[in-house]
Amino acid sequence: MSVLTAPLAWDWPMIAQLFGVMALSCLFSFGGANGPIIVVQDRLVDTGILDVQPFAFLLGLVYMLPGPKATFVSGVGFYLAGVPGAIAAMLGLVVPTVIGSAAANRALVRMQSIVDRAKPATGYVLAGIIGATAYATAGPLPIGPLALVAIAVAAYLVAWRDVEPLRLILVALAVGGIRSALAHLG
Repeated sequence: MSVLTAPLAWDWPMIAQLFGVMALSCLFSFGGANGPIIVVQDRLVDTGILDVQPFAFLLGLVYMLPGPKATFVSGVGFYLAGVPGAIAAMLGLVVPTVIGSAAANRALVRMQSIVDRAKPATGYVLAGIIGATAYATAGPLPIGPLALVAIAVAAYLVAWRDVEPLRLILVALAVGGIRSALAHLG
């Protein structure tokens, strides 16, 4: 069978297997298509159900095209069981994700009162995390009183005046560059 052809008959066991393999791959798909790649290779390619050539072709094709990389599973499904296989493969990715999202939403709705009680403290926790990160990053730098005032002004502008942080970064870069150039000239 060539890479671009698919079986004509409905292969129900293969369709069910495609759905199951793709649903299993959802367990390892945090942040992208790397989970499905590994699971499809382990369950379909390494077992001989899917040849390496169409697997590599489909992966290469999906990485050349824009869009989600996990869509290569529809090609795997199509190659192994035609249009029903493509649909089963995509449903195998989508159904567990929808069920998981619904469960997470239900849990969050139930926890809303806890979240509401914790909200006032989150700003302080976030400020503490940012401060600790800034301290660890800037620890080796010589920070004088003028720099501390600049940090306080920047924090004020971002937190209470809603100034775009990128603008502050660009201004700080310009001021630092001018100060550095003046120090090297003098």
